Amino acid sequence: MQPLNYLNTTGGIIWTAACALFGILFTWLYYKVINKIPASWLCDYNETPSPELLSGKRVNFAGSGIFMSVATAAALILCRLQFNKGYDIYFAAFALIVIISLMIAICDIKYTIIPDQFTVALAVTGLAISIYDLVRGFGILHSAWWSPVAGAALGAGVMILIDLIGMLIYKKEGMGFGDVKLFAAVGLITGFPGTIFAFIISMITAMICFCIIIIVVRILARKADKSADGKTNDIHAQTDRSSAGSEAETAETGTTGVVEAAADNTENEPADGEEEKEAESEEQENTKGSYLAFGPYIALALICYLVFYDLIYNMVELYLKLF
Repeated sequence: MQPLNYLNTTGGIIWTAACALFGILFTWLYYKVINKIPASWLCDYNETPSPELLSGKRVNFAGSGIFMSVATAAALILCRLQFNKGYDIYFAAFALIVIISLMIAICDIKYTIIPDQFTVALAVTGLAISIYDLVRGFGILHSAWWSPVAGAALGAGVMILIDLIGMLIYKKEGMGFGDVKLFAAVGLITGFPGTIFAFIISMITAMICFCIIIIVVRILARKADKSADGKTNDIHAQTDRSSAGSEAETAETGTTGVVEAAADNTENEPADGEEEKEAESEEQENTKGSYLAFGPYIALALICYLVFYDLIYNMVELYLKLF
């Protein structure tokens, strides 16, 4: 049944309301899961967990949970409209895939790590629905048995290629190996050529978000420069007033005060310079080795592929008809 026609039915209205409620409930539950999983899941191999990870207070539902509830509910509603009556198995599997994908996105954004356990859960769910799709012969995800295999190989291969290019050009990893494993799981679900569409969506969303980040950073930098200039002008004004007062005082008391002030200034200048150098070195250390999490864009691409499945293939079909 077409999504809009299904939405006009009683069942469609009930399911839409249920998905909205499930979005809030499931978000609360997977926030609990992220807070309860072992700290080692959110660390690199052989890395000592931080006190924050050990505390079990990693994500707060009262903060980002509200936004994630809306995102989860919207994804579930769109997924139900896409795979409605007669496709309940697909909807149940895809709902689980959406939840796991959002958990992966949260972990990668906050800790720049994709837990292997979540990737395995995503791959197992994808493998199960892929086998169901092939056995039943619906052909929604895969047209042949080799489609999920080709999708997984293509997804992992593209990530490895990007990693190699990054190592050759920038002398550091272009992609983490967690992204490689994640895209292999995505390819297992989307198959071929779905993996290509998922990769394109992930790159487009990453570029859009990257441009937004650059714009926001520049705006904040300009505001910081203006506030710094204002503070500098205030300091200069205070210095001028203090120097004028010191000159008057010097005229009355002699040159002793001036000599002492000069000695104090010569003692403080190196300290200020050392503090500035230390601040610059700390900033360089924090900036060096910074990592842009790509996992959230992979997860978003997978969700977009599932909830806009028909739209994507209809657009591709219309485009191919132009030739």
